[in-house]
Amino acid sequence: MVLANGCFDLFHYGHLKHLQAARKFGDRLVVSVTEDSMVNKGIGRPVFSIEQRSEILRSLRCVDEVIWCVDAYHALVRVRPDVFVKGKEYEGKIQAHHQAYCDQHGIEIKFTDELVYSSTKLLKYAS
Repeated sequence: MVLANGCFDLFHYGHLKHLQAARKFGDRLVVSVTEDSMVNKGIGRPVFSIEQRSEILRSLRCVDEVIWCVDAYHALVRVRPDVFVKGKEYEGKIQAHHQAYCDQHGIEIKFTDELVYSSTKLLKYAS
């Protein structure tokens, strides 16, 4: 089982490619979506509610299950995946308590190698 976690606010092409690549690391992809109150992306964010963001994710063929979480640590504890996947922009930046939890429970951390886009930058560009 593979776990991918994120805000997924203003879903874009980079998110799609990341999740498609993440799915290839296992037989089942669970995506945890950060709860609205925990999204720290600036004023007016998230643009879309957790219900809307989750519906978009559930519609993807590569996604097997969508759950809501406070943060990635809570998703790791809840799901206990075999693989925790982040985008390449997180290489060398995994939070220490996430790394420790994965090490303690034999969870492999992998990174996708897809193009990186920023919803925040896309929103600023569109304004």
